[in-house]
Amino acid sequence: MAARFIDILPIEVYIASRYVSANLKQSLIIMLAVGIGVALIVFIPSINLSFFQYFLDKTVQNAPHITLTRELDTMPRTRQAVETLLQQESPQTQVLFSDQTNTRRRNISAYKRLMTELGRFPGVTAVAPSVREQVIIVKGSQNRTASLQGIVPSLEVAVSSLQTDVIEGNLEAMGPNDVFLGSALAEELNAGLGDRVQLITPYGNRSYKVSGLIKTGVYQQDLSTVVQPLESAQKLLRLDNQVTNIGLKITDIYQAENTARVLANLYQLKARSWMEDNKIFLDQIGNFRVIIAVINFLIVFAAATSITSILIMVVASKSREIGILKAMGTAPNAIMRLFIIQGIGLSLLGIVAGFIGAYGLITLYNLSPMAKSETILGIQRPPTVMNTEYAILAIIYALISSILASLFPAWRASRLDPVEAINQ
Repeated sequence: MAARFIDILPIEVYIASRYVSANLKQSLIIMLAVGIGVALIVFIPSINLSFFQYFLDKTVQNAPHITLTRELDTMPRTRQAVETLLQQESPQTQVLFSDQTNTRRRNISAYKRLMTELGRFPGVTAVAPSVREQVIIVKGSQNRTASLQGIVPSLEVAVSSLQTDVIEGNLEAMGPNDVFLGSALAEELNAGLGDRVQLITPYGNRSYKVSGLIKTGVYQQDLSTVVQPLESAQKLLRLDNQVTNIGLKITDIYQAENTARVLANLYQLKARSWMEDNKIFLDQIGNFRVIIAVINFLIVFAAATSITSILIMVVASKSREIGILKAMGTAPNAIMRLFIIQGIGLSLLGIVAGFIGAYGLITLYNLSPMAKSETILGIQRPPTVMNTEYAILAIIYALISSILASLFPAWRASRLDPVEAINQ
């Protein structure tokens, strides 16, 4: 059976396999170099990109892809009205005039009609209105600043992961006198379900019952979130039938910036995409990928160098056998293929060993205390998983480097003079 199998193999493959077994130490060194390179190319990015992907998923899920708000007020105000108010010309006149002209915000009034139009916009899958404002929340002697979100639960769950982040209570059953608190905020206030808290705004204050808890996994967000029905927030902030935000979900999240720009021009509203809100973080991911690309190049270069140097040694040690093969009529191209096949074969074995090593390193890392610590962003580290993108790149890098590294020794072997090689 073995003889029949050998008979159907190309002669280059058969000889290459014999060279691998005959030079076992050198072959193991090549496999080890490729294996270490593959393991590092897979393991290092997997640690950071697992966290980056988790953070992006939480960011994209927890908030609308695009948020529409009103621009700052540009309502014309006359200098005469300001001077009449102050009764005289003073340095404060210009300050107050500028302040009154440029810093008074306008809210979105006819938001229901606007939501209907936005729902028909190509690529928009969900629309939800909301009121967002900073408030002070008080329970007993404890008080904290918080971000109040007035929502329509049935609409909000379509543009964010709020429903899945609820750990206690029923969001759909939230009444006009109820609030949901972030888990960290509730802990700071020592507030539990059924307790009453007071929300204080520039327009007044009111007491509400804690009817639910929310945990997003992002500590700073859980430390500041207060959610209540939209109508309750409008009443508390004296907004009548107005909202401050309209959130959108779209089909292609990476087109959010372009879509936001189109909507801003179309409806004369301020539009921010999740990409704009997280620009610094996205830039950091880009910088990390550049650094990883440089590291990968150095790893591949080191592995390729070891393959080249060892195959040159093999050519030197096997020059007599190569001379005999050429004297028997073996073509130079066949000699080249022999060493290229040897390099590729050892690289394939090294790739397998590298993936086993990467999996082992990831498993050990997930079991270590470091993997269970929180990041500086207050986010619990997710379990590290093997990054598919870099796993594929590792295979491509290893195969390309093995072919390129084998070319020079293979070419050198094909150029050997058979008479000189036999006489050595």
